[in-house]
Amino acid sequence: MKKNLLALAALTLVSGAAFAQSSVTLYGVADVGIGKEAGQKTGMISGTYINHLTSYIGFRGIEDLGGGLKAGFRLEQYVNMEDGATASANGFLRQGNETYGRAANLWLEGGFGRFKMGRSETPSYNAVTTWSIVGDANYSPSLQRYGAAGSAARASSQFSYRTPVFGGFSAEVAFVSKGDNNNKAKYDLNVIYENGPIAAGLAYNKTQNAKANYALGGKYNFGMFALSAGYHDVRNLVGYTPPAGTKLKLAGYTVGGSVNFDNLTLAVELQRQRKNEVYSQNATHKFKKYTDGVVELKYALSKRTFMYADYLRFDGGNNYGLGIQHRF
Repeated sequence: MKKNLLALAALTLVSGAAFAQSSVTLYGVADVGIGKEAGQKTGMISGTYINHLTSYIGFRGIEDLGGGLKAGFRLEQYVNMEDGATASANGFLRQGNETYGRAANLWLEGGFGRFKMGRSETPSYNAVTTWSIVGDANYSPSLQRYGAAGSAARASSQFSYRTPVFGGFSAEVAFVSKGDNNNKAKYDLNVIYENGPIAAGLAYNKTQNAKANYALGGKYNFGMFALSAGYHDVRNLVGYTPPAGTKLKLAGYTVGGSVNFDNLTLAVELQRQRKNEVYSQNATHKFKKYTDGVVELKYALSKRTFMYADYLRFDGGNNYGLGIQHRF
């Protein structure tokens, strides 16, 4: 009898270890509030650029393959908190929505680093949000003005490799082939340093037959407060297709600061354009150079839930919102 009990206990332990090697997690963000975008009426806001984030639901899985090797996947879908509609990366209720427009990728990780395939964040985005004082907030004036060093936050059909962390340094390189990008290959890379109070990053991306983009910046956390600064130089802006023979020059600086009072955080980020030019037909056409900025106030109700208020000055327009966000 004792032998049978011991055998059953051993089998239970082995089975438990086997199941522990593979797991799937449901997670996401719910973010909704009330606000006013420039030129529009006050109303409920969800997925706008005055929300802190766009709500989404995600699934991630991981399997321990042994020997330090792991495999995993991630699927994330945007959600409109106003009516429950799903959304794509290009906006809510667009015909032909991508079911998992925020992320859809498979990865393999080990002592060599991580190799990933599918739709995922671009290396440039990961670098820029490392030093931004408001992180990846929708109302970041630098992301709204320059994108992720001219690139999109996420890319489809992307192959990427991220190195292990060496003394706080890591690097990531990504590639989108011609067949997946209108016959134009795209390269994207970053170098990031995160160690103690210091966070810094360099972003670089280039699309075939187009000028390269880059951005660099850093942040220092003094404890109660933090300061950041960055520079962006964009020659090929996502969403803008210039006519043949036309060249874009968009560049500027960003500075930011934040201060913490227990559960309350106040952050300010400003960007000032240094160049806003288009070269066409042997002439340089200069456009208005904007100074944009955001003021963000966050109050933590718990580790997963916070209330926020933001005021965004962008393109000379006033935008503001009041919302609540919960992570699960």
